[in-house]
Parts: sequence; C-alpha cells; structure tokens
Amino acid sequence: MLDRSVRAGWTALPAFDVLARALPTAELVGAGLARLDAGGMRPQWPAHRLLIPWTAEASAEHEQGRTFARRSLLPPDERFPVTIWPPGRRARGLLRIGAEYAANEARRVLLPDALDALALLAYAEARGRAAVAFVVPWLEWLPLDGLPFAAGERLHVSIPRPYGYELARRLAARGVKVHELAPPVGTLWGETWEAYRAEAEREAEAGSERGEHEADPSARA
Repeated sequence: MLDRSVRAGWTALPAFDVLARALPTAELVGAGLARLDAGGMRPQWPAHRLLIPWTAEASAEHEQGRTFARRSLLPPDERFPVTIWPPGRRARGLLRIGAEYAANEARRVLLPDALDALALLAYAEARGRAAVAFVVPWLEWLPLDGLPFAAGERLHVSIPRPYGYELARRLAARGVKVHELAPPVGTLWGETWEAYRAEAEREAEAGSERGEHEADPSARA
C-alpha cells in the first residue's frame, strides 16, 4: 500500500513545529493547518498528517476540481472526522485511484475513504483481479450529474448503509447496473487486506518449515 500511495502522489505533512517555522501564520491558518485563539497559534487536527492530492474525476461543480484532503492514520473514532478539507475547498467530485487505462473487465468500485480504497486495490491485485476505485469526498452530498457512470455500465458500491443503499438506488434509477460489495473480512477493506496478509504470511512460514523438514536427512530417518 505504501508504494501505491507514493505512486498516487500522497505524502505526509511534517510535524507542526516544522511547518510553523517554514510558513507564515496566515498561510497555516488559511490552509486549515492551524487556528488562532487567546493562547496564540495552535495546530488544527495535528493527527491528520496524511496529505492526499484530490483531482476530481467528474463533478457537477467543477470549480473545486483540485484540492487536497488530510487524513488521520489513527483507528477510526466517531468523535473526530476521518478526512479534513481546507477551509472553503472541500472536494466536489470523485477521486479516481487505479490505472488510468484499466481493462474493460476491471471492477469499478465506489468507496467512502481513500485509504480504504488503497486497501481494496491491494487486495484485488494480490488476488489477480483488476479494479479501479472511485472515492466519494463526503457521503451527505453527491450529485449524480456528470459522474462517470453511464446507463448500462456495471458499478460496485462499497459504502455502508444507509448512504450506500441510497446512492445505489439513485444510480440504479439512472440505468447503472449497481451491485453492493462488502469486504469479506470486517467492515473495512483495510481489515480484509490485513487478514489476507496475515494468512499469506502464515502459509509462507508453514511452507518454509515443511521445506526445512524435508531437507533435513535426520527427519527422514
């Protein structure tokens, strides 16, 4: 997943004290990286250090086609947002992750989180399957006009209910062949990917032990 994120142009923000020395206060506040209060300048959502360039694949409102998202790598916590947007620059279109010219048989999947999209693509690749991910910037808002899904095309929606069900219903009403897709393990594709990796490591270790046993003459005595 790390190699895939680097290829997609993702990066990690430096620690806040490094940013504070390198950038003016106005720029930090304007980018949503800091806030001002009675105690001076303080970091704004300092745990959200994963920086994801966001170029919308398609949108009904193209003025926000390019922006960036900040995401935390900490375990999900309902008290905090998963993704942070710069003030006034929330994305207005889908983020495509995957080969630009994917094969026609590639599974197209709509997801609510960019990091989980990477996990899905890693899992699909490990299983020898082609996939392209489309990430929804925020579930409460997604106009269907201009999205890259035409009537008759097949699309998998991997978004928890009720949002996923409602979105699938709206797309199906436009003739898109929609299929709901859930991770085989857990509720996130990251959990599925970790379980797959763990199983692959166990199988590799077992194979190594069998090989050592067969190579040891004393074991055959």
